[in-house]
Amino acid sequence: MRFSARHLLAFAVLAVPFAAGAKGDGCAAASKSDAPDVSGDWAIQYEDKIGVEVNLGGKVYTSELGPEGGTVTVDFNGKPLSFDLDCSRPEIVCPSEAWPDAVSIAQKSTEHEHQMIVTIPKQTCSEALVEPDPSTCGEGTPNPSCKKVCNGDITTTSADAFGVIGETGESFRLYLGAGAASNGLNCAMLDWSYADADLVTEDADSEDWRATGMENGTVTVAYAGGCLWVADPDPDPDLEAAVIGASVTFTVPFTGARK
Repeated sequence: MRFSARHLLAFAVLAVPFAAGAKGDGCAAASKSDAPDVSGDWAIQYEDKIGVEVNLGGKVYTSELGPEGGTVTVDFNGKPLSFDLDCSRPEIVCPSEAWPDAVSIAQKSTEHEHQMIVTIPKQTCSEALVEPDPSTCGEGTPNPSCKKVCNGDITTTSADAFGVIGETGESFRLYLGAGAASNGLNCAMLDWSYADADLVTEDADSEDWRATGMENGTVTVAYAGGCLWVADPDPDPDLEAAVIGASVTFTVPFTGARK
């Protein structure tokens, strides 16, 4: 299977938020240079904690959760606000679900060896995407590019996600948040959701260049604050607007080994 110019453009667009120091250099999607063989089945091992970063009203709050998720509460201008990462919700994809503990990687293009494909949980919208309200998108919002958003239900199925092995073959990045765009209330993963890691390889100077391990890996899953907010029964409209414009990012470190 060879990728069209449309696929390569999608890689370039997705790479924009991660351009500075990104693993899996998005520009390598169109590269025709050699890349290590990463195809096959992998076992993923996670740390038993989830790092949490809440970006709200220009302030950043950090915390940790256990591996199954839970509720994190921050003090925003003297008011406690809680955000709930409930992994049992069908529309929520937790970090360990976005990049499961057993994954199968394919490199289907012999011309573009840096492109990789993994079948993982993928979010879709039950309705056609619509233009966002201009006041809810743009720089400093969860939708900086003003992408069309989903105003319907978010459903999760299995589908191919695309990733890029860096030009030097030392790392990769798999883009997770490309299925649907959030309207600030539904739980579509934000564009800066991804899995990446350094690659341990062998026989780099031969035709048998092969990846044998993944180190320093991180799964990053981000959502708009409104979709996770444990809402106040009598909310302040200004506070509600701030929460909807917030983002909540969850990260889990991992390593990987070939099965």
